[in-house]
Amino acid sequence: MSYGVGEVAKAGAEKIYQLDIVSNNLANTATPGFKVEHYYPGLIKDDTNTEEGSTPNLSYTRVDYSQGIMQITGNALDVAIRGDGFFTVQTKEGLAYTRKGNFTINKNNQLVTQSGEFVLGDRGPITVGGGNIEIDNAGRVAVNGAEVGNLKIVKFDNMQALTRAKDGLFTDFGAAKVKKMDNPEIKPRHLEMSNANVIKEMVDMIDIQRSFESYQKAIQTIADLDKLAISRVGKLA
Repeated sequence: MSYGVGEVAKAGAEKIYQLDIVSNNLANTATPGFKVEHYYPGLIKDDTNTEEGSTPNLSYTRVDYSQGIMQITGNALDVAIRGDGFFTVQTKEGLAYTRKGNFTINKNNQLVTQSGEFVLGDRGPITVGGGNIEIDNAGRVAVNGAEVGNLKIVKFDNMQALTRAKDGLFTDFGAAKVKKMDNPEIKPRHLEMSNANVIKEMVDMIDIQRSFESYQKAIQTIADLDKLAISRVGKLA
């Protein structure tokens, strides 16, 4: 089956979109808690020969929520989750969820993300005040030995229904089905690193770039053939 300029251009645009995803994965290889996204291209179908009732082979993206490497930092405000689970944070737009556990303290002595969202405990934002802060492997937050909160860790029945937002956050519009996570496994003074595989992403980028170059050559070839055909028609006339 042959393709015209429109079909080849569409395939090229798909490769550009795929390149954006791979580039974002590579840019976040050092971002704590980052989850890579993969693109699965559908096949180009000839609409004129589509059988009635057939399902189109559509392209789609999918976030890989597999565990990243645990890296010890020694920082009392760094915390990671082993296995399933997300930290719950409060943003201006509502609740959001993250695996990015490099927390800090704002001017009001509240535990927040690096971008300033409140890190939530079971009773809301956690105020840590001054003193020696410790987070244990059950998610309990203590200051000078006195408990001040318990990190609100949740999980989802359908993580693929989550929507990626900025700064390592994910949002749920209801389809992911959030629920409290009982007995989460917390790693104090650790960070979960990105689960991006640099070598794989680089190989994918090279492959995409080569494919895109092939599409560009194909478009030029088709355009040249069209010009040649038009010129011959003109001579025959």
